[in-house]
Amino acid sequence: MTRAALALSLALSSAVSAQEFLATDAALADNDFYRLVACAAPPKGDCNKPIVRWAKTELTIGITKMDRAYLGGKKTRAEASLSRAIDEITAAGTAIQLIPDDTAPDIPILFLDIPAHSTIQGSGFQVLEGKPISGAGMRVLAKDGVILKSVIIFTTGLQKRVFESVMLEEITQGLALITDIGGPYYESRSIFYQSSNALTKLGK
Repeated sequence: MTRAALALSLALSSAVSAQEFLATDAALADNDFYRLVACAAPPKGDCNKPIVRWAKTELTIGITKMDRAYLGGKKTRAEASLSRAIDEITAAGTAIQLIPDDTAPDIPILFLDIPAHSTIQGSGFQVLEGKPISGAGMRVLAKDGVILKSVIIFTTGLQKRVFESVMLEEITQGLALITDIGGPYYESRSIFYQSSNALTKLGK
């Protein structure tokens, strides 16, 4: 699972990635949970990174790159995982509508032929090239607090059996909830849990 938030100051935008997490030993109130995943704020504490938001409610999403290493069963599983993630987020009743589009989507998903725990290569986004990545990752490109694009990247280090969980997590985080959560309470309750790729449903 990805961890949450590295901000890179750029001339035109900032790239925020899920590269850290905050742990809690108990259930959080709704507002505390939101602030933790949105801006890495500990309960009753201050934000540790800026809150970013989309300026629109209809977002396009699609797999824009699938390297040959994924052809076959991995490609089929990837496409099915995307469809299920869209359905799950839609069923949650969010204000966001996800619209499939693999031409130039707001949320491009890249399956790159790079190993886990390496650096990003061949993404097509210069700001992301050479940056570290674990098994998969999400990078938010934002300017003045407004998200311009959320880029999701898979590496060959992920087994296809975890595609569904990772896809749902990364898309959900790409909507602006970019921090993972740690602690035993959320292990079986939240897609944001930082050290597991087992859940395929959104929690309460």
